[in-house]
Amino acid sequence: MARIAQRSWVDALKAPACRGVARRQVALALISLALASHRKPAYATSGGAVALRDPAPPLFLQTLDGAPRGLEAFRGKAVIVHFFATWCEPCREEMAGLSRLAERIRRRPVVLLAVDVGEAPLRVRRFFERQPIPFSILLDENRDAMKAWKVAALPSSFILDPSHALRVFAAGPVDWDDAAALQVIDSVIDPNAQPLGMSLPPLQQRKECSDDPTP
Repeated sequence: MARIAQRSWVDALKAPACRGVARRQVALALISLALASHRKPAYATSGGAVALRDPAPPLFLQTLDGAPRGLEAFRGKAVIVHFFATWCEPCREEMAGLSRLAERIRRRPVVLLAVDVGEAPLRVRRFFERQPIPFSILLDENRDAMKAWKVAALPSSFILDPSHALRVFAAGPVDWDDAAALQVIDSVIDPNAQPLGMSLPPLQQRKECSDDPTP
């Protein structure tokens, strides 16, 4: 399909000038189609994507303290699952906002789990010794959880309702200090709400990280 589109827009660009505006409009449309066919989606892998309202994939990992932790322990509570890495600059910038969020939701029936992707425990531990946080850090050293949740870039955040169905997804850093973020969380907690597709406010339009630049 992409090759056909590419040949078509090239042919359109070679058309005689006397055919004017119509030709140019067709060419621009076909160029957009060709580029879209090559653009990598923000949240997809070769296996597809986790759809909103689908049950969350399994999650059972060791915490930074060495204790096993999984979603099942929090059945009946909403859960924020946040994938990050310490080498990722937008992830580091977002961490302070997550810490403040954890304090604000302390009396709400919601749990925050942060999943560090692809890093050695010692490296993660040293990072949080300098920057303590009030929530659990899970270690996805071999990236199995990242693959199961079909995370394409870091940071990525999921909000699950009390039945642990996926209700909200955000690719890239979130402004957790924004009142709109707390409104989204409260909507997910409410069993009568239907927050499907609600958006979390982005953090200063920062881009996400695609892979670890360190060897």
